[in-house]
Amino acid sequence: MKATVEQQRCLEAFNEGGSLKIEATAGSGKTTTLRYIVHRGTFYGRALYTTFGRKNIEEAKGRFPARRIDVRTNHSLAFGPCGSRWRAEGRLGARPSPGKLAMLMGWQDATFAPYAPVRTGAYYVLATLDRFMQSSAPAIGAEHALPTVAARTMSRASALQLAGRVAELARSVWERIMARGDTMPCTHDAYLKAWALTRPQLGYAHVLLDEAQDTSELMIGLLEAQENCALVLVGDRYQSIYGFRGAHNAMERFVTDEHATLSQSFRFGHDIAVVANAVLSSFLQSSTRVRGLPSLQSRVGPVDKPFCVLSRTNAALFGELVQRAVTEPTAKLAVVGGVEDLENLVRGAESLMRGERTWVPDLAEFSHWAEVVSAVDDDGYQHLASLVELITAHGPASLLAILGRCRGNEADEASCDQVFSTTHKAKGREFPTVRLCDDFHAPPPDPKERQAHWDPEEGNLLYVAVTRAQHELDISGCFAAQLALGAYGTENAHASGDAGFPSPSARSHAAC
Repeated sequence: MKATVEQQRCLEAFNEGGSLKIEATAGSGKTTTLRYIVHRGTFYGRALYTTFGRKNIEEAKGRFPARRIDVRTNHSLAFGPCGSRWRAEGRLGARPSPGKLAMLMGWQDATFAPYAPVRTGAYYVLATLDRFMQSSAPAIGAEHALPTVAARTMSRASALQLAGRVAELARSVWERIMARGDTMPCTHDAYLKAWALTRPQLGYAHVLLDEAQDTSELMIGLLEAQENCALVLVGDRYQSIYGFRGAHNAMERFVTDEHATLSQSFRFGHDIAVVANAVLSSFLQSSTRVRGLPSLQSRVGPVDKPFCVLSRTNAALFGELVQRAVTEPTAKLAVVGGVEDLENLVRGAESLMRGERTWVPDLAEFSHWAEVVSAVDDDGYQHLASLVELITAHGPASLLAILGRCRGNEADEASCDQVFSTTHKAKGREFPTVRLCDDFHAPPPDPKERQAHWDPEEGNLLYVAVTRAQHELDISGCFAAQLALGAYGTENAHASGDAGFPSPSARSHAAC
């Protein structure tokens, strides 16, 4: 490959021999640059490439020379020395449902009384275990239970009492997972945590961490403990969108010897870069700028039938999917990542309509569908409004039939008329034409309100969304994106004041 000036600088920084941080904007060829470093760099021993997600690892395996570097997930590192024990015992498997966990532990409603019924309480325990397993903490504490418990409507004192009880029960589940010969299932995250608690030395001279902006606290702690190891971090701090899962931005956690940047996007041209920079400037107050590729013509404006529809939430995605399926029943549609989550949501609603409780996280606290309908007007439950509207308008059977027609289509996106995705599921992806839904958040206009209530990860999510498009980006129905572009200003964006899109002169420049 012919390296750019920025990529050459990354190689030079790596060859200095110390730790290195590469700040890379969207579409700037992070993995390509790492491959360039691996092929041309000076290595002092065996190297490891790792990143967030099995799919990313599988794609990377064909790009790096096996003679020089191991490409592995965190779980594969842990499986040999630790996870294989649970497979030998026949206990390695999926996380149990709340109802199954309650049965295995012998819990009753009285176990969590007076705060929650047994299945809701068991859901709290599972969420507590998840948070502990993503952390670097040596033991389960109330701090791992409190975020989930406190999100429910109860007093501070009640939340603290319940968190203590949930943490105690979570410790008893963890002890059974760790006990030899027990019947409690062990998930992949559980053996990864068990391995990390041994503080292992990986034995690599270099570790290359891709997508470093979304790294578990567990992995950060593991990397901090490595001796005689040069760490290379590559990521975009403004694509950090998994904080709700306990991910942390490793780019901010490590101080490195060298620093380099990649600002040239190879995914899109000038016009889409303008929108990305508007989000960076207006919503994230960042001086970082993405440079669109001059040879790529891109357009920002209404798109008749975009290939991909991107949303912030599953609720908005579901609404868009149903609308297209109803108006064009013969269209072949797909949901990135599959329809299982949406099917579970509808089946959970069905259970509540029958007066039965459900383990589906968004609905687990309710005992009847009428409670969900009443809750959508309250703070913290507006995300369920779309589900209520869809259930009311179409009924569970029709919705499940629509989802059934989409099931499996994601395996062959190229044959589909349209694909639908949340921005989280589209992370790392690109599509020729994209339309954004109107469920993205904008910061409060008042600076004090912004400082007190604005979550920058919401701005990151919009930045990720607008940078998935290669050729055409439709923000005509996305208020947040239009607001960011308007705030960015005519002087910076070269945008027309009434359309809210890059001007014809900007489009001409992008085509040059």
